[in-house]
Amino acid sequence: MMNRYSKNTVLILTGCVLASVFLAKSATADITINVTADIYAYPCTVNNNSLISVDFGDMQIQKVDGQSYARTVTVPVECSYYTGTPYVNITGTSLSGAPGNVLATNGAGLNSTNLGVALTQGSSVSGAPLTLGAGSGNGYAVTDGVAVDGTGNGQFTFTAVPYKQGTGLSEGAFSASATMSMVYQ
Repeated sequence: MMNRYSKNTVLILTGCVLASVFLAKSATADITINVTADIYAYPCTVNNNSLISVDFGDMQIQKVDGQSYARTVTVPVECSYYTGTPYVNITGTSLSGAPGNVLATNGAGLNSTNLGVALTQGSSVSGAPLTLGAGSGNGYAVTDGVAVDGTGNGQFTFTAVPYKQGTGLSEGAFSASATMSMVYQ
């Protein structure tokens, strides 16, 4: 003997089974999901995004030898991302025929094809060269001159020195320029 509750239970169970079969059949369509993103490390702020000025003062022609008149410059660096290795990128025009870390100069009355400014990492003219445009993407790994504390604040030290190539320097004012960026990766 079947009681009245048993009939209702069978009907309810049958309805649930039919609903789940219907839902399973309608949910079989494949849908493509595309996910895109760019992952990058924020660049450091070098010298509070202000011009870095190196003044060599008055120089005697005969003493321009790649050693004399060197200037060591320390600039503040603030990095919001500072995990990994610091990379530096220096862009500027290189002096033709000189090593890759020598910026070309220009100036009125000056034979600027023989005068450049050599850039090195750290506080010595014999430090690792700051090669112009070298590396890939973000430049190349810094091996000397950078110190960043546990908050991302620190400093970067580099040296600039007048560089004579060949002979034939003449009197006159000169200038050179480059752009520096730094990032941790």
